[in-house]
Order: sequence, then C-alpha cells, then structure tokens
Amino acid sequence: MGHRSGIGGQLGFVAETTYGTFAVPTRFLEFSSEGLVFNRETIQSTGIRRGSNIQRTSRWATNKKGGGGPVTFELASKGFGLLLKHAMGAVAITTPGGATLQRRHRHTFGDLDDLSLTIQKGAPDIGATTNPFTFLGCVVTGWELGVDVDGLVMFTPTFDAQDMVTAQALAVAAYPAADELFSYQQTAVTVNAGGVTPTGMTLSVDHGMKTDRFFVQNSALKKRPVIAARRAVTGTLTFEFESMTQVNFFLNAAPGAEVPIGAVIRGSQIDAAPNYYGLDVIIPKARFDGEIPVIQGPDVLTVSAPFEVLDDGTNEELTLDYFTTDVAS
Repeated sequence: MGHRSGIGGQLGFVAETTYGTFAVPTRFLEFSSEGLVFNRETIQSTGIRRGSNIQRTSRWATNKKGGGGPVTFELASKGFGLLLKHAMGAVAITTPGGATLQRRHRHTFGDLDDLSLTIQKGAPDIGATTNPFTFLGCVVTGWELGVDVDGLVMFTPTFDAQDMVTAQALAVAAYPAADELFSYQQTAVTVNAGGVTPTGMTLSVDHGMKTDRFFVQNSALKKRPVIAARRAVTGTLTFEFESMTQVNFFLNAAPGAEVPIGAVIRGSQIDAAPNYYGLDVIIPKARFDGEIPVIQGPDVLTVSAPFEVLDDGTNEELTLDYFTTDVAS
C-alpha cells in the first residue's frame, strides 16, 4: 500500500562501525515527529566586474554544513536500548535476580567518541513514493525525557549528522513486536526519598559538544563532534502549591544539602517474579533552583521547581535503568 503523506513515514537506525560510514538500518521505531534537516550554504563571490551588477553563474560554491535535528518518541518497552546507549555513552546489560526474560540495561555517562549512528528517514511524496534521506555520522548531542498529566512518557534525542545522502536504498522497516508505551499513571517520582506528586517532570542533558569542526582540507565534511564543555544535566518538577514542602526544595538548598531525585516507570509484568517493563531514573544529588508561588488569578497556585544534577564525587551523576526483554542494545 502506497502512502502519500507523513502517515507513511519511517525512521530506521543502526550503529556505525566507522563514523560517517553507511550501515543498513536495522532498528525501526515509531516516532511522533522529527526535525532532521540537511544544511547547505553558499559561498558567494564578492568580485567586481565592469558591466555586471548581478551575480554571475560561475561565481559561487556549495558549502556542506552537516545536518541533524531532534526526533520525538513515545518511550516504549522494547527497542530503545540503542538510542539510550548513544544518549548516555555506556551500558551494562544484566539479568536481574529472579528474572528469566527480563534484562536490565543500565545506562551511565560514558565515552561518546566511538558512538555514531546511521539514521534513515523515509519521506513519502504525493506520488506514493517513499524517498530515503540517509543521515551519516549521527551523534546524540543532547536529549530530553519528560511526562505530564494526561500524557505518555516522551523521549527526544537531538542528533548532529556529518552528512546526508539520497542514493542509499530505502531499508525495509520491521518494528519490535508486542511492545507497550508508558503513561503518567505508571510513573512515580521521589525527592529526598519521599514520594511527591508533580503535574509534570522533565529531565534534559546537553553534552556540551563542539559540532562545527570544519577545516581547510580536501573534504567538505566536518570531523566528529567532541565534548568541549561540562555536561549540563537539568530538569523541572511542576507542582500544585500544596504546602511549603515544594517551596522549601528551593529555599533550603545549600552546599552539602543536595537531595536525590528519582522516577520509577513501570509497565506490565515480564516474569513470574515481580519483574516489569519500565525505566528507572536515578539522580543521587541535585540542587533545586526554584521559585515561590505567584498569584495571577483565582486558579490553584503552582510552583515550578527547576533543578540541576551535580556530581558528588562517588556515585554516577545519572543512571537510566531500562527494563526490557531485549538481550542487546
């Protein structure tokens, strides 16, 4: 069946062996939206020629500037280990105690220098042809995880791509079988080991990468992005103003008094033992940089509690435990 609109779009992923070298996509995931673009600029002559007041046809050059962009997903119970690995850098896959089919993919911050993806976008045209746009040398430069009341758990990585080509054949999409999504009703949040009831939560990571590594060389392609600044790991919890508890997260913040934040997302049971699909977000130390409530009308007051994840010198700054039946990323 041919598709003539975005409903027939597809995105496929695969880890590259060599940065910027095509590999056939093998992991296909449902997505809500994507912003993958290719950037090409023009180098224009400024030369003056008597009798010509319009730029001449032979006095410009193309200038590839890479590409990339964000992709928004509804986090699912299968297939996301690959993207989480590339978003964090390191993964250890184990079988939890009592489990048979369940696997824990423990993601922590690691070396991103050897990680890149080929991403292929299939874009249907009005003539029902799905056109492949293949992005090479795709590196996750940052990402956001979030959930709000009445919503699903959303995951949005942002990619930087070295190049984009259209000559590679469209890969055949095959999706994880019998996977499930996670909603706000399956999410529990804690601050300082105590349960809280936010109306929304976001967690963002910016790897601090230098992505404009172009050089005077016999190539139009840039070199691999490298981390050139401290990672920024931030987030926000949004509350109804229930009491001073939420405000005190901010007012009582002090060096040495940073608090842990956690989120536990649980789907359906996998094994006979209490082992489930899901995701755990583990933040050992965070500082709240919040606000006091503001009255702007008759509605219930709200409090926004932004936070920054800090390094305590002992624990992993951030851990994402992805519980699935996938045996590999």
